[in-house]
Amino acid sequence: MKRRIIVTRPSLQVMAEKMDQHGAEKMKAQREAKVAKEWGDLSENAEYKASKEKFRLAGRLQQRMVREFKHLEGNGYEVVDPMDWTNQEAPVSEVDVGVVARVKQGGFAEDYLIAGAKDQHLPMDQSLVPLPYTSPLGQALMGAVPPAKIEALIAGEPRLLELESVRRPTVSEVLELYPELTP
Repeated sequence: MKRRIIVTRPSLQVMAEKMDQHGAEKMKAQREAKVAKEWGDLSENAEYKASKEKFRLAGRLQQRMVREFKHLEGNGYEVVDPMDWTNQEAPVSEVDVGVVARVKQGGFAEDYLIAGAKDQHLPMDQSLVPLPYTSPLGQALMGAVPPAKIEALIAGEPRLLELESVRRPTVSEVLELYPELTP
């Protein structure tokens, strides 16, 4: 059975804001082009050409966002609230979305929060490293039960990963990555 795409509520909001931003940039470029067009000869009008290029770029970016939303709708998606991941009473025994996985590779251990499919915008300089479950590393870890040694191909290189433990994230860890959820 095919699993639904998991998207966090904040990521869905970021996607919607990007789509609106690209739409606004497209309209602004269209207005700039209209003004520049009145300045005369279009073959030598750099402002007009620049405005048209901004218009095309914003349009392509907006279309990309529309395609992403259509992909989500076409494949079925589930919107989750990252705060639900902090339920410390819910047992966790394997790597799944919303779980913190302590992974050791090359003698260095790091804690990864297995995040939603569209969580590429999260800050990487926090105590937990956000890792979309759809990424190659996320896919290699999904379903693993610690302790485990996992061989994976990451960035074209074979890697040996040691899954040391799994746990639920704390409220403060989730708020550190998703500050917009702060009450």
